[in-house]
Amino acid sequence: MLRSVDSLRLEVTAPLKDRCGPQARVLTAELHGDEVRGLAFCPGKVMRYVLVAQNRKLKTTELLKLTRTSRQPAA
Repeated sequence: MLRSVDSLRLEVTAPLKDRCGPQARVLTAELHGDEVRGLAFCPGKVMRYVLVAQNRKLKTTELLKLTRTSRQPAA
């Protein structure tokens, strides 16, 4: 079944926003069998996600966490 990237993004956006908040953004979306996989940006994090079509379950894995520096620059 061939589907457009826009329809895949729309399918993933709602569960992702439920999990990560309203500022979550889908970066990539790819169809692999009955799963939609890709990368998403949540505030302060880059995450990998897998949305299983059968039960609409979203699995996420944190790949990168962005933090602010607490170090003072050298004079």
